Amino acid sequence: MTGSGPGTGAHPARNDTSGPRPTSGPQPAGRPEPADGTGLPGGADVASITDYLRAFLAAATGRDELLHIPPAAALFGTAVGLDSLTGTLLLREIQRRFGVDVADEDLNLDSLATLGTLTAFVARRVSPGGGP
Repeated sequence: MTGSGPGTGAHPARNDTSGPRPTSGPQPAGRPEPADGTGLPGGADVASITDYLRAFLAAATGRDELLHIPPAAALFGTAVGLDSLTGTLLLREIQRRFGVDVADEDLNLDSLATLGTLTAFVARRVSPGGGP
């Protein structure tokens, strides 16, 4: 029997077109919960936002090594290698989880250069009095 459906040995990430699973509940096994345990965004800090974004990137791409990328890692460079679809999913997740619309607030998108610049941008928007 041949084919590319379930049970045929095909890579599951390539067959699943539904995108990453919702992250409002428990994270998938092997994915860290936010460091502060608050569930964000009320107690969001840079470390917990960074951990959350790393976990989302790892889940969205199926690449567990992204759980350990440094803040200086370029999101669209070789370290993470986001494409336009995954980048859009990331922006939607940030808006859903933190209430921050990166594209609407930062039209030049410099905040998407690295994991660190994105984390800092989100942290400024979710902290009390941190908005523009």
